[in-house]
Amino acid sequence: MKIFKFELTRFILNKRNKYLLTLISALIVFYAAYSTLSFISFFGQNQISVLSENTKSNKKEALDNINSLESVLKSSKLISEIDNTRNSISDMTKNVNLYQSQIDALSNKNVNEYYALQKELDKIQLAENTNQLNSEQENKRLNQEIKYIDTVQNRHLNFEVLPSPQSHAFGNFQQQFIPILSSSLFIVLFASMVSITIASGYEAKENQLYQFTGIDSRKTLLAKVCSGTLATFVWLLVSGLVYFIIIGSVNGFGNWNYPAYLANASLTTGYTITNLTIPNGIVDIGSLFYLFFVIFFLASLGALISVFVKRSMVVVGVIALLVLGYSMIENVGWIVPFHRYIPMSYFSPLTLFGNPSSLAGRYSLLVGATYLFILSGAFLFFAHLMLKNQKLRRI
Repeated sequence: MKIFKFELTRFILNKRNKYLLTLISALIVFYAAYSTLSFISFFGQNQISVLSENTKSNKKEALDNINSLESVLKSSKLISEIDNTRNSISDMTKNVNLYQSQIDALSNKNVNEYYALQKELDKIQLAENTNQLNSEQENKRLNQEIKYIDTVQNRHLNFEVLPSPQSHAFGNFQQQFIPILSSSLFIVLFASMVSITIASGYEAKENQLYQFTGIDSRKTLLAKVCSGTLATFVWLLVSGLVYFIIIGSVNGFGNWNYPAYLANASLTTGYTITNLTIPNGIVDIGSLFYLFFVIFFLASLGALISVFVKRSMVVVGVIALLVLGYSMIENVGWIVPFHRYIPMSYFSPLTLFGNPSSLAGRYSLLVGATYLFILSGAFLFFAHLMLKNQKLRRI
């Protein structure tokens, strides 16, 4: 325990770590300010106006279709054709009335009423699509939107102006802040703090000093990994709390159980919704604590590499190559089938909350945490064996 406290104090007081934490903190504060100012200008009356303009455009399109159908009706002679045209005009007239009601609701800033009317429009569109071909994707989108609206209504919540991005702190946190922390750049920075501390100890021949003084270098290695991981994780919690308070004080905190509306944007699959109903609060807290396993994995990997090469820059270079290199090739065709076996696939908690079928589906988060923890233990075990077999030459 004394060794752990000693290494924890050294890690916190290390000038290099202070510089890195200052750099990361400055980036986060800058992003928090930028995000806050962006949301102030993006949301509010301006965004409601954009939503209203889109609704007006939909109404105009429906009126144009009615005019076209009325022209067709005048020239129709068959009774069946006349009946079908009249039914279509009747349905579109209902849509026009609903669009006008949406416009009125938005003019009164009644977003809840707008989405209640949108659900009616979606159900009408679904009924019209039942007899149409090539409407599978559109039906999927409509069903997802209906599910989202039902979820918010069943939880008795007020609707966000848009499902994504969300303005309030609980939604903004997982849509803006968590992606930064789990990005390749920040992961490399986190890994650098712990790995450089371990490797620089070998460069300074600390392990020999510990052995001469009767301190087990294997216990020291474990203390360095655990203390560095703990200190970095505590800093994550504090910075996350600061970010949450900044956004909440400006845009409001919102509700912890508002639907997270998780989505994934890919060049191959496009924009797809991955998890509609999971509450923002669970995603926020779960993502932060999941990052502990990511940091512990990287620290353990850095420790193993340090035992082999004993050069801090080499350790950082290898980790950066693994993390950044994988981020560039992860969507290559022949790599995709092997995603579930590659540890870097489990670095993004938001992806895992989306229950990706390419990993472990609804158990992806649990599998990812377990997999990274087991690999971390394996790295520390092999580092332990390497240190055990090292011999110290005495004079």
